Amino acid sequence: MSSVWNKFAKIIRMELLIAAGLLMAALQTAQAHPHVFIDAHLDVQFSADGLSGIRVEWIFDTMFGSSLIADYDRNKNGRFDPQEIALIEKQAFSNLVNFNYFTYLINGDRRHDVRQVSDFKASIIGKTVLYAFFISFALTWDEIDTTLVIGFFDKTNYCDFKFVADKPFSVSAQPDIDISAKIVNTKDGWLRSRAFEELRIQYKRR
Repeated sequence: MSSVWNKFAKIIRMELLIAAGLLMAALQTAQAHPHVFIDAHLDVQFSADGLSGIRVEWIFDTMFGSSLIADYDRNKNGRFDPQEIALIEKQAFSNLVNFNYFTYLINGDRRHDVRQVSDFKASIIGKTVLYAFFISFALTWDEIDTTLVIGFFDKTNYCDFKFVADKPFSVSAQPDIDISAKIVNTKDGWLRSRAFEELRIQYKRR
């Protein structure tokens, strides 16, 4: 295990986990290479009134996931119990509010910060860990631009995100709304100097 990872593992036990690791990486080098790799899935939920929220799933790489399991499966029963999940949320997730949960939403030409999430869950999947949470984000149909963009981005490059290869997203919509959605690779937009993936959604009423 590299010295960089040893430092990061210590940060986990010091209850600063991802957020502190990101700050450390940013201080060490402006051109840091990723240390945590995350596969993402999005479930974008629309109602009769418009966008109601987004269900997010992150699957960590096995090295990082194994560290989470070692630190938080305290009774070693192969799953996270409710008390362990609450501890993970407190020590290894809630601080990400300071980074907008690495999530950005662009509605037309306006970028929205992600400041509120709910229904956090953590589960052991094989040798790694899955995080799931709901972004409470409501826009009426009149407020939604014809193009809505959702993605994940860590500007320090400590975490690297990509969408899962199989069924990377789902979109629920109303019968009178036509929605098209696709994953695109891009460098365009706000503060983007490297290629990454994002979900672009377009809609129109019948």
